[in-house]
Formats: sequence, structure tokens, C-alpha cells
Amino acid sequence: MEDMYWKAGQVLDVLHKIELIVAELYRRFSHSFDQDRVFWENLSQDEESHAVMVTELKNTLFKNGSPFELGKINLLALSTYRQGIEIQLGRLERGELRRQNAFFIARDFEKTLIDRRFYESIQSENPEYRAIQDKIRKETEFHLQKLENYIKTLFPL
Repeated sequence: MEDMYWKAGQVLDVLHKIELIVAELYRRFSHSFDQDRVFWENLSQDEESHAVMVTELKNTLFKNGSPFELGKINLLALSTYRQGIEIQLGRLERGELRRQNAFFIARDFEKTLIDRRFYESIQSENPEYRAIQDKIRKETEFHLQKLENYIKTLFPL
């Protein structure tokens, strides 16, 4: 039982770090691509908010020993996802990314977060936990939609 709590804590800790790294990537996009500064700043602030919500998820999950289920999740997959973000930060610092790259990279990161269902790997009947989890999911889906709309508008085929 304790292993389950440890692993859930690990998953949420990595998700927290991922949200902060994505926020940093978007913040740096805002500095690198001035014409889209407000767009990237808003996304960055949302990601920082998600990091706070992940902490709330963890606190809610472990408060009073709320029952939960831990589905299949590979911490290595989460770490690989995180490393991918860090690689893009490095590429940006070296001046290897153009404006168009930024949108496609962000879209792919948001899509992966949704498709891999990382947040859904921990399920709880706790209404507070579910509300936070649902809010993160909806906002991430909104980010993906926003990015796809920008891509269609700015870089039509």
C-alpha cells in the first residue's frame, strides 16, 4: 500500500516539474517571438497555474488517506517527456528554433499530454481531486485547440 502512495507521489511530483518546465519554455518563447508575446505569456501563466493545481492534487489525494487507484503509468515515459521539453529549451537558447517551430512544438507537447493521459493514471472518487483533475484536462485541451487555431491561421497549408 505504501508503494502505491510513493508511486502516486512520484507521478505527481514529475507532473509538477513538467508543468513548470513547459511554463518556462512558453515564457522563453514570449521573449524570442515578440509578435506572439502575449499569447505565450498567457500560456506560460496557465502552465504555472497547472503546477499549483498538481500540488493541490497531491495534497487532496493524500489528505485523510483518500482512496485512489493507480493505473499503469511509466515514470520513464514521464521522464522522457520532460527531457523532450528540456531539449527544446536548449535548442531555443542556441537559436535553433523559429517562430513556426515554437507553435508546432507546443502543440505536440500539449497533444502528448492529452493522448498519453498522464493525469488520468491516478483516479480518485474524491470530488475535490476530480474537479482539479478535470480543470487541468479541460485547460490543456483548450491550449491544444488554441495552438491548432493559431497554426491554421498563421501557417496555412
